[in-house]
Parts: sequence; C-alpha cells; structure tokens
Amino acid sequence: MKAKNAAAHKRNISIITCLVALVSSFLLVVNHTYADAESQTTCTQIPSQSTSSQQTPPSRESSSTNHNNDEVPSQNIAITTGGNSSNDQNSDQRISVPSNQSSVNETTTHTPSDNTNSTNQSNPLSSPDATANKVQIAQQDVATSPLAPDQNPITTDFSKSNDNQATDSKTTVAQSESVSNIPTSGVDKDQMTVTGTINSTDPTIKQSSSNPLFKWLTNMTSAGTAALIYPLLASRQGVRFLLECRKIFFPRYTIDHTWSNLDQKYNPKYTKQFYTNAQQWYDIGVKRENLTIPFADGSGNASATYIAHPGSTKTIIYGQGWTTRPEWMGYVSKIFYDMGYNILMPYSRGQGSSDGEFVTFAYKDKQDWINWINKVNQINGSGSEVILYGQSMGADEALEAAAQKNLPSSVKAVVADCGYSTLPSLLYSLYTRAANKLNDFTAKIGWNLNGSIPLAPYDQFLKNLNNINYLLQSFNIDDASGITAVKNLALPTLFIATADDDFIPDSETKALYNASISKNKQLWILDGRVGGHASANNAVVAYQQHIQSFLDACCNVKNNSISNHTIAA
Repeated sequence: MKAKNAAAHKRNISIITCLVALVSSFLLVVNHTYADAESQTTCTQIPSQSTSSQQTPPSRESSSTNHNNDEVPSQNIAITTGGNSSNDQNSDQRISVPSNQSSVNETTTHTPSDNTNSTNQSNPLSSPDATANKVQIAQQDVATSPLAPDQNPITTDFSKSNDNQATDSKTTVAQSESVSNIPTSGVDKDQMTVTGTINSTDPTIKQSSSNPLFKWLTNMTSAGTAALIYPLLASRQGVRFLLECRKIFFPRYTIDHTWSNLDQKYNPKYTKQFYTNAQQWYDIGVKRENLTIPFADGSGNASATYIAHPGSTKTIIYGQGWTTRPEWMGYVSKIFYDMGYNILMPYSRGQGSSDGEFVTFAYKDKQDWINWINKVNQINGSGSEVILYGQSMGADEALEAAAQKNLPSSVKAVVADCGYSTLPSLLYSLYTRAANKLNDFTAKIGWNLNGSIPLAPYDQFLKNLNNINYLLQSFNIDDASGITAVKNLALPTLFIATADDDFIPDSETKALYNASISKNKQLWILDGRVGGHASANNAVVAYQQHIQSFLDACCNVKNNSISNHTIAA
C-alpha cells in the first residue's frame, strides 16, 4: 500500500514539475519576445505637413474610374472644438486647401460656446442659402430656433484660404494634430492588412514567438480562439446574440442615450425633443414600404425599408452598421427626411430581413447597392439624385459601393460616418484594448503583457481568422477595405467621426480622409461628449447643418424641400 502511495506521489510530483517547467518556459519566451516592445517601436505622430512623404499619390487612372461630377476643387477638415474661446475673432477659422496641395491644413469650426452672447439665432432645420463658394445659415428670431439662447449659428465657408493662421489655443492644438497616424517606424496601424501583419517586423504587431515550439503551440491556441470568435463576429445568429447582449448590458440604442451624456454645446434639450418626436414619427406616423432586390450574385434577396418624401426625387441610401437595429436607423433617418430626402435603408447580408447566413463586411453588399441605386432610379425617374450614407460598417458599404466602376451617374456624393479604414486595423485596435484591460490584472502579479493576449498573438489570431473567413465566405479580410475604396472614389465625400469613439478610433476616419483621391472631400470631427461610437447624429443641430452645407456647396444637390414635421424647440 505504501509502495502504491509512493508511486502515485512521485507521479504527481512529476506532472506538477512538468507543468511548472512548461509555464516557466512560456513566461520566459513571452518575456523575451514581448518585453519592452513599446520601447522598441516609437509611435509618436508625425506632423501633418509630412503626409505627402508617407502617402502614395493616387494615379489619374484610379480617379477616372467614376463618372464625372461637378466638384469644388477644395479639401476641408472641420474639427468641432468645444469650450470657451479666449478670442472671439478666432472662434471660427476655416482654411480651404487646393486639391493639388500635398500638405493638409485643418479647418477648425467652433461649435456654439456656452458663454457667447447673441440674440439672433439660426434655424438648423431650414434650408441654408447656398452659393457656389459660400454657405451661411440664415438667422431668425431665437424663439423659433432649436438652438439654446446663448449660442451662435454654425457657418461653413469653403472659399477662404489659409493666409491667416488661428491664434486661439484650441485652434492651435487642432491644427498641430496630425491627420495621419503614421509612427516614425513607418508602420501605419490605421492601414494594416493581413499580409502586412504577418510579414511585419514590428514586435507590437507580429507578436508570435520565434521559438518554433511555442510558435506552433500559440498557432493552435490562436486558431481555437479565432474559431470561437468568428461566429460571434460574422454569423447571423452570433450577430443577433451580440445585439441582444448590447441591448441588455450596453443600452446604446435607447432614445435617452442620444441626449443623456451630450455636451451642452450640442444642445441636448433639442436632441431630446427631436428623437422623442422621431421615435413616434417612425413607429406610428410615417408610411413605410418594404422593398426587395436580388443579390448581385444571385444567392438570395436583399430587403430594405423605403420612406417616400412627397414630391422629392432625392434619396439617401442609408447603410446598416454591424448589429444596428432597423428601427434605430429609422429614428436617425428623420434627420434626412426633414432635409427633403426619400429614405432607403437596406439591410446587410446576414442581418435584418435580408438573406445570408454571414455578414460580409461590405465586400458582397457593395454590388447589391448597385441594384438598390437602380431600384431608386426606377422609382424617382430621370431626375433621381442619390446620396450614399452609412455609419460604422454602413459607412464602408457606402464607400465601397461608390468606388464601383458600374456606379450609376445619379449618385452625387458619399457621407461616411465613423467607418473603419481596414478590418485588420479595427481588429488590432479592439485586440489591444482587450490586452490592456487584461494587463490591468496580470500586472498585479508582475506579468506585463505589453499589448499581447497570452496564447493568442495578434498576427497568428488574424491569420487564422482570415483563413476561417475565406473558408466560409470565399474572400479575404483584406478584400473588405475602406482604404482601398477611397483610393478609387472620386465623388465628393464627407468623412465624419467623434473624438470619443472608443470602438472605431477617429484616427481611422482620418486615414480614410488622407487616402481619399476625391478633390472635393471634408473631414469633420466632433469633440467633447457626443455619445461614443456612431453618435455624431446625437448633435442633431450641427449634424444636419453640416451635412446640408457640404452637399449644397460641393455637390449641387438642391435642397428643394425641408420638411416642417419637426417639433418646435
């Protein structure tokens, strides 16, 4: 009996010893591979003037893939900065950059400050009096305006040059901020690809060990991690499950979320009134029609909700974001309905009432959009004008659809709100956030992860995720790329983001702007508390004004019918 116990004891000791040796070896390899990774790679941003040296200029051939459109040859960046300005004369600086100029100058548009004295205000829901060079919001009595009594109207001027630099401290910060996100090491983490990640020499990106044994081990564990995560990211059932979880634990898509944490400069009082009315309007007030078209590849049918605006031949095609509820799109769509547009809200493959078992991240949806545009043209006739719009993944759907060579000439512009530059960049951002949160716990026992998740190095995780995607959907993750789209998109394009977006960083929108070949493009970033990801529309007053001003000034889209269905402030 004692002999058996002794043998069992020795066996247990041997097993424990092997496990300790294995873990110790793993920690040594992890420490050797990842330690001080941040010190090995400098990630400071370069000044905006150097973007011309980092970015390959687009060829004329790529810019000619789209039909000709009337364009204003200027590029604008509008960063909405809040707070009180020390110099009133510098509170509204705009710089227009010639299209052939390689450096990027930022247009700083100050939103109404809390301490600004004014008795006349603009009505954000009336049509701006646009000319070819200047758009200015008309003023009217404060009693009929949704702006707060101490706020000034927003003015967008496309004609001013950069002769005078702003001296205001907030303006200086905005102008010095690089529009690119390219570190001095030459690795642009907002333009990552699967191939580039696998071949990278940057240890913060290529995190797999050089030890063959542990590289094989982490490849197996990374494959298992990817196999668990992919269904949640891309399958119909997984996306539906995440949507329900978000409704319970992260109530982002609730009406009160639009104003509950909104900076006063964005007029939360009016936002509350607007979305309360919009919910009633969409749920019970407006006539909705269900439309269906075949998928471009014939594998099923796509569905959409259509809202006709009486007498209008202008249409907004509104791309669905990942896990976005259809009714939420309906509430937001009232912004465009009040601007005089018909609304078409297609549901992406694998979401809503459209067919498909997987979300294709715009890769297959972009050709379906051509069918949707043709459908809208049939409804509205020869005078049809179409604007492509989307938030998050829907923004990439709009960009990728507009970059197609067979795009109908009725499409006049694109409005891309918080789209991702590339899927590997978005995944890297999310991966890094998760690793940092995990590091908050491991650091307590002296284990610094340095941006990596144990047993799932990012490069191996991404490679396996791409392999699964190709196996199930027959395309590579790199094929669904906003960066590739904007390099082939010459239409006027408005890029929108919020500085408080913690899901898709605003740096990815900046990367899209930088890579865009459009001669008529604008970047607008809202600062302060807006609401996080895909929340720029919470600032209803500024959102509607800015989009309408851009379309009026750049695209010759006539604002012939602003609805009076909105409530009085």
